[in-house]
Amino acid sequence: MPLLAVFIMPAIPEPSLFSVPAEEAESVAAILGVDRADEVVEKTNQRFKAWFVQTGLVRATIDATGGGDMGDGGVSEFAHTWVHNFWRELYRVVYRATVMKLWIFGTLVFCLAAFFDGAMRRKIKASAAGFASPLSFHLAGHGILLVFGVAFAVLVAPIPVLAPCWIAIAAVLGALLWHAASSYQ
Repeated sequence: MPLLAVFIMPAIPEPSLFSVPAEEAESVAAILGVDRADEVVEKTNQRFKAWFVQTGLVRATIDATGGGDMGDGGVSEFAHTWVHNFWRELYRVVYRATVMKLWIFGTLVFCLAAFFDGAMRRKIKASAAGFASPLSFHLAGHGILLVFGVAFAVLVAPIPVLAPCWIAIAAVLGALLWHAASSYQ
């Protein structure tokens, strides 16, 4: 679904849907501090420029959708708008991925600790002749997949993704990993 949104959403002729919302940038600055938020913007600009601008992709696609001499019923204007919105959306994806990357290490440490704690709980429960529920394990496993899907879907969402969203994703992922590890058979 997020991949489909990357190619369908740029058809919407509203450019404000494809920029990084001010609320989102302000939430990053509020949690990380202004200096780190500026670093995120700088890294995003460097990455976008290196990956898309310096390779010529942006220029080639914008030039390819330039207006022609013949009347085409607005198709070239639609294509030009779509390309502009597509690159704006891709910039927002790179920005959000850069912000998400700041939480990756902490999320990994938290999830690793939750997993080992859940595994120890499983061992304690097994030594006391307890049983693990396969249903709980499968529900937690599907919840983990859902969290990963949501984490990548919010990269293209046309709504502001506030910085605490990444903390919530990390907490939910850790809790689900703990539950899966504690109920594994």
